[in-house]
Amino acid sequence: MAEENKEGQQAQKEGENINDLLKKILYQGVGMAAGAKERVEKAVKELIGEKKITNDEGKKIVDEFSSNLDNKAKDLETKIRSAINEALLKVRPATKSEVEELKKRIEDLEKRVASLD
Repeated sequence: MAEENKEGQQAQKEGENINDLLKKILYQGVGMAAGAKERVEKAVKELIGEKKITNDEGKKIVDEFSSNLDNKAKDLETKIRSAINEALLKVRPATKSEVEELKKRIEDLEKRVASLD
């Protein structure tokens, strides 16, 4: 029982580490996106100042950029979470309780096979 608790705590800790890594990646992405948005806003202000576009056109450009950025960020987060979950499923070792359950099933099957002889 204590061994299962240790395994549960280990799995929880690994999950927390993965979540921390995911947060760091997302925060870096958010920081880069914020910088890109600032550059777009600055470029749009310059274009408005030079009378190459109107205020409404500038607002539309910034709004569309922001909306696309938000959608791409959500999509990226979903893809990252999916990739992490797939990786964890591939590398997660069986817990002691899972191994014990499989041993019991094998023993039961061996008894059934032996009784058929």
